[in-house]
Amino acid sequence: MFEEVNLLTIAETARFLRVHRATISRLIGTGALPHIAVGSRKLILETDLLTFIENRKSLAANSPKGE
Repeated sequence: MFEEVNLLTIAETARFLRVHRATISRLIGTGALPHIAVGSRKLILETDLLTFIENRKSLAANSPKGE
């Protein structure tokens, strides 16, 4: 009936990307990384995180070197 959905906390997402939790909070705040609010918690869909990574790879590939 329901498809399995993996939700990550800010801390789990930060560990995955090897960045600080504040970086993830900033990305969420700017709208760059979608999230789901459950009470006061902000959770990130694994699929949204993977899409975010793919989009970043595309941006890096299309930008001139050194920028």
